[in-house]
Amino acid sequence: MTDSSRTQPQASRLDPRLARNYSEKNSDEIRLTYRNWADTYDRELLDEFGYQAPHAAVDALDRLAPSRDSVILDMGCGTGLVGELLHNLGYHHIDGLDLSPEMIEKAKARRVYRALGEADLTASVMLDPVYDVVICVGVFSHHRSQPFDLVKLFAGLKPGAVLVATVNGKGWRDIDWETLLEQSRREHGFNVENISDIPYLTQQGIPGKLLVIRPSPS
Repeated sequence: MTDSSRTQPQASRLDPRLARNYSEKNSDEIRLTYRNWADTYDRELLDEFGYQAPHAAVDALDRLAPSRDSVILDMGCGTGLVGELLHNLGYHHIDGLDLSPEMIEKAKARRVYRALGEADLTASVMLDPVYDVVICVGVFSHHRSQPFDLVKLFAGLKPGAVLVATVNGKGWRDIDWETLLEQSRREHGFNVENISDIPYLTQQGIPGKLLVIRPSPS
């Protein structure tokens, strides 16, 4: 496991619209948050908070899976920011899953996904091993179960395929994500190929981490 550098200093004053997501919430509470946020999500994240995680993750995916025939699952697709970036690069076999029906409707309107559906990563996720890449952006943050929940996504990967995921840098620091990820790695036997620093919420002074993970060969 490699970590390219230390995280940058955190902003001293956190916007309350972000702070509501930086605590342990159950699935119903998260759904309610995104139901109320769906209409303004893109504008606030991109224009007000400087959200750069989608670009960083898609750039990494492009390097790891350059074939435009790659079949991709966008887990936690939200309003479809990642799907649109992938589509603009020429990827066209993209499925999306998200916890929030309202966010899925926004993603559907972009007309870049092959299929969309609801899924809760804290519960059981039923996936067939058909994907060359699973990309998960903006999902992992302050929940201590998340370094262990991510292994559920391996079920959707073809042999040798890869998971690309971002972690909010504040969450990385606040709950010691690196230690929890190592515990999960030892428990489940996957390979963390790279951990790198990325811009995340730049106007809030919050950096992020980009993870590249592969299941161990069975």
